[in-house]
Amino acid sequence: MITLEDIARAHTGWTIWRSDVGRWWATRRGPVDFEALRSGFAMTVDADDAESLAAELVAQARLAAESTSGSASS
Repeated sequence: MITLEDIARAHTGWTIWRSDVGRWWATRRGPVDFEALRSGFAMTVDADDAESLAAELVAQARLAAESTSGSASS
């Protein structure tokens, strides 16, 4: 079982929390420019459970890595 602390440790650029109704949320700790938003970056993501939130954050990390590697090769 993944805990809130596990997710926070793995994704330090995000603030992680659970709402009072049990939904899981993460918000970036820095700005996201308009072009990044257009390419799929999210300022905030949410999920029904910890595993789904962790998967959303992994997807955001992959997007960031692809964006960085794409700009480095341009």
